[in-house]
Amino acid sequence: MKKKLKPQSIEELAKDWGIDYQVFRIKSGLIDTIKRHCETCKISQRKLASMVEGLTQDRVSKIFSGQVGHMTIDKLIEILSALEIKVALKAKAA
Repeated sequence: MKKKLKPQSIEELAKDWGIDYQVFRIKSGLIDTIKRHCETCKISQRKLASMVEGLTQDRVSKIFSGQVGHMTIDKLIEILSALEIKVALKAKAA
């Protein structure tokens, strides 16, 4: 008998993976912005990697495939800066 997988929310997935949900959400949003900009402007992964010191095409590939753990928020903001995209984060009490 096959065991059915129970659908999980993003919060539950983040918890299962041992990732803070807020960090996961922020990284995912930044990555989505980077990906959309690169698609719109036809910037290849290799070209993006060449725009940011210390960034390799392999790391760009990993973040584009959704592996958010491979990049810090700082580095994602550095990538956005290289793409001339401003970032604004807002904090509020829970």
